[in-house]
Amino acid sequence: MKKILILLLVIGVGCSTPSKEKKEESKEVVSEKEEKISSEGYFIAITEVDNSVSVFVEDSLIFTSGTIHSSPEVDYQIDLTEFVKRGDEKVRVELYNGVEPYNPQNDPKWEVRYDLIIDGEIVDFVHEFGEDGAIGKVYENVYKLDEW
Repeated sequence: MKKILILLLVIGVGCSTPSKEKKEESKEVVSEKEEKISSEGYFIAITEVDNSVSVFVEDSLIFTSGTIHSSPEVDYQIDLTEFVKRGDEKVRVELYNGVEPYNPQNDPKWEVRYDLIIDGEIVDFVHEFGEDGAIGKVYENVYKLDEW
């Protein structure tokens, strides 16, 4: 019995250790992401959402996360560059708490964390949260890009 447990432990550890190829592949993905964000342009990097976040340029919806529960860490890199033509556009970030339709429901907490990045520089870091039980749109921030 002891030998079987040791064998299972060794197999389990061996299966969970990433191979050299996987590590290099992972580095390449991170490197590509860093390269994209460090390039010229406009980006929103969202790292935490509870329950749903939407990003607009002017009044056009560019991104929506869909419903996400329990404030998980996420990694959304939204490239706004192709939607910015003049440089004076407004970018709006909205956070919704609860699940559509936003009728009365029990969801006491909401949270959003993101960076606004212009030409590779973080120009605004936002971490907003609440435990007030508000449902529906609980957060909105509007950026006029030429002011950054």
